[in-house]
Amino acid sequence: MARAKKAVVEKKRSFFEDIQQVTADKGFDRQEIIEVVEAGLVAAYKRKYRTTDNIRVVMDKDKDDVYVVARRVVVDNIVLPGMQILLEDARKLKSDAALGEEIDIVEYPLEFGRIAAQTAMQIVAQKLRQLEQNKVREAFEDKIGEIMNGYILRKRGDTVYVDLGKVEAIMPVKHQIPKERYRVEDKIKVLLHSIEQDKGGGPLRVIVSRADRMFVQKLFEKEVPEIFEKIVVIKTIGRIAGERSKVVVTSERQNVDPVGACVGVRGVRIQAIVRELGTERIDIVEWANDPREFITNALTPASPSLVKVDPTSREALAVVPDKDLAIAIGREGTNVKIASYVTGYKIDVKSETQFSTEMASPEARKRLDEIFEIAAPVEETAEEETGTPLTALPGLAPRIIRILKDNNIKYIEDLVSMGEEDLIHIEGIGRATAKRIMEIISENVEFEEDEEEQAAQELDAEPKA
Repeated sequence: MARAKKAVVEKKRSFFEDIQQVTADKGFDRQEIIEVVEAGLVAAYKRKYRTTDNIRVVMDKDKDDVYVVARRVVVDNIVLPGMQILLEDARKLKSDAALGEEIDIVEYPLEFGRIAAQTAMQIVAQKLRQLEQNKVREAFEDKIGEIMNGYILRKRGDTVYVDLGKVEAIMPVKHQIPKERYRVEDKIKVLLHSIEQDKGGGPLRVIVSRADRMFVQKLFEKEVPEIFEKIVVIKTIGRIAGERSKVVVTSERQNVDPVGACVGVRGVRIQAIVRELGTERIDIVEWANDPREFITNALTPASPSLVKVDPTSREALAVVPDKDLAIAIGREGTNVKIASYVTGYKIDVKSETQFSTEMASPEARKRLDEIFEIAAPVEETAEEETGTPLTALPGLAPRIIRILKDNNIKYIEDLVSMGEEDLIHIEGIGRATAKRIMEIISENVEFEEDEEEQAAQELDAEPKA
């Protein structure tokens, strides 16, 4: 009998020690754990006696003990077992106990039997899960959308489990970069994507991602100070994880090149991002208000020679040199798909040969003009009346066009009258850029002599009397 009682005591104390261990491991507040234990013991008592109105839970820290004190009425015939006690049993606890008297008795609910003990453990486990979930929410809810460092714990099926320190997160297959290998104990950067309730009311799941577009944005914010400080703004990102991303950037400061800021000196900033994403290609696209210019930028690394748009249907036609057709479309159409996403236009890409063949007849050209209209700003319409717009000069980058316009150089005619040294003095144009501009002019502009100058030369050429 003594051995049985000793086993019960050891079991009870083991349960209490387990609770304390959970407190230390999980970092719960002591009062929270006290309430959890109380709920478990009350549930066990109720399982046996169907009542809890007359009990209180005692946690004796000095004796390292926890039990229930039940107040019962002394009777000679028990009707309510959990509320009453027989006179003879009462006198074993108190020799002078009398009928009708209330006395306190100590009970250990875990001694009530297997079912009552299981009930207590289930309640404790449930309450601890709730506490743990609350801790997860408190610790991570405000960090959704941030990049976190972790370790790969294991991989089960298509799901990768990541240790974030205080919680074990999961990375489902849709949040993984295709063809990327995940090895146990490897360090890994992930985006804290969401906190979700498991199906069927199960535990919370912390979801992390490497395939989300926001993962790319956060990498740029980390590597490019101008983006973090909002000098350069990311307008949108289009991404097919593992294949290609297009990051659309702009800046309200005229003296800031948003693309150059993202690339960094000798490409040091973009290289850090590319290393993190492995084989995924990154295109930095400068945003433009003119949809033709924006689409031209978005199709990089291809360089369209002609872009026509229909703002009403949000459709566009881009004509590229024959050698750039495959580049413009991309592998399995990735380049044009992402360009269509970031610009908001459905882009149809054709080579110059295809376009020339299709536009051979006047009817086809007329039909094209009926479908597409050139979405040019109002001021460009006025410019065309007095000069040839800079956009008509092949190979002149949109950023250079904007810089020239900001310096009141609006037409090709203005540009051809300038020399290389004149261009170098414009902020944002270096010697290499100025030299390239002069090369573009010489390659694409035919110089015609003024009629008066030509006539004067002819007179000079006539023999004098």
